[in-house]
Amino acid sequence: MTQPSRWRGLADGVLAVVLCLAASSTALAQAARGGLVGNVADTSGAAVPGATITITEVRTNIAQNAVSNESGNYTFPNVSDGVYRVESELTGFKKAVREGVEVDVNTTIRVDFKLEVGEMSETLTVTSEAPALQTDRADTGRIIQGAAIAAMPLGFGRNFQGMWATVPGATRPSRPHSEFFNSQDSLESKMNGQSRLSNNVQLEGVDNTHRTGLLTVLIPSAEALETVSVSTSNFDAEFGRAGGAVTNVTLKSGTNNLRGSAFWFTGNDSLNATPYFATRKPEVSYNQFGFVIGGPIRQNKLFYFGDYQRTNDDLGRLFRFFVPPAEWRNGDFSSAANTTIYDPLTGDGGGNNRVAFANNQLPAGRISPIARAILQNVPMPNLPNQPLGQPNFESSTVRERRTDQFDIKLNWQASSRDQLSPRFSFMRPVVFDPSPYGIYGGPANGGFSGTGTNDTYVTGLNWT
Repeated sequence: MTQPSRWRGLADGVLAVVLCLAASSTALAQAARGGLVGNVADTSGAAVPGATITITEVRTNIAQNAVSNESGNYTFPNVSDGVYRVESELTGFKKAVREGVEVDVNTTIRVDFKLEVGEMSETLTVTSEAPALQTDRADTGRIIQGAAIAAMPLGFGRNFQGMWATVPGATRPSRPHSEFFNSQDSLESKMNGQSRLSNNVQLEGVDNTHRTGLLTVLIPSAEALETVSVSTSNFDAEFGRAGGAVTNVTLKSGTNNLRGSAFWFTGNDSLNATPYFATRKPEVSYNQFGFVIGGPIRQNKLFYFGDYQRTNDDLGRLFRFFVPPAEWRNGDFSSAANTTIYDPLTGDGGGNNRVAFANNQLPAGRISPIARAILQNVPMPNLPNQPLGQPNFESSTVRERRTDQFDIKLNWQASSRDQLSPRFSFMRPVVFDPSPYGIYGGPANGGFSGTGTNDTYVTGLNWT
């Protein structure tokens, strides 16, 4: 088998496998691309039809072509996010080149040319230009670059949703629901006064939220993100199902250069203060580590990107509350001086003529054996000399969460008109959240305790 044939066979095989995985997803991709438009004119301002416009992504050398129409306008409606070189050429004019044109997801970038008379062998290069106002789109919001997300000290497992705080009209992000139902640490924010259920989060154009809008299903590693696009109003119709904001997350892609990095973030309770009324501080330990890597499988043709992240998150909690003292468990309530306990077997139905127990002490035979059995599982007070009604029991627990996740993404220039980008993402948080009474529960965590596993698989295929 020749070398080109071997590469083509490998590419076809890999794509076939990922395509089968993508077929298992019921979600339909929406817009996960940008756009590039412009106008070609001569130095007098007259339109120049028939000019050939070539855009080339400088990191992959993948190119597309278009021709200006009778009004001199051209458009590339589906452009992968990246950095482009834009060239305009026509016989009788100098070739014009614009370098360093950045196209992000859900943006439309305008690049206009004024061609000068001359030979095509002559080239006029523009390397920079002052940014213009957005005139080709009506939506509002912002683009958050992946480098900014990775550099920020974000909470909740370095969740990109923490950056919603930088979007105009957004409230401070917060974490809803229990440790089990929201084990991926999905955050919420109200955009422009709308309910959090009105927001929609997408992963490269595929819905990444519960159908009710409750939570974001999968939170990618901060190190794997290229951009996060947040549109808060007037967004395009294809997004739909959102009255608040549409957030579109784009993963990094491989290029012609092999690049990768490793990371490790850690934290503990060494610098934490002991709670004011407590006798100890809860144990805290956090370690998040992983790597990203991307590069070419076939130069200028087929590229890969992958990442892996492991998070070990141990969050200590301290509980202080009141538990029945030993004498109460034996029916002796004489310490409750301001309370009178009546014999329920005395008096009438209206509560008249009731007889109080002497000195608030119940006869041993009147205590239910079921109540005694339950009380045996309630811990005894461990804080001595506390006033009646004040917390007399202190306990700490450690919520343990272990999360493994990874992403695999391919970019294939199948032909001059076809680009395919299949993707597979996986996330598995395993949570152990104990109760202050051990297996017998306790008045904490909203009644939730135990161990839970949440497996998430997300697949997608973009074909343009």
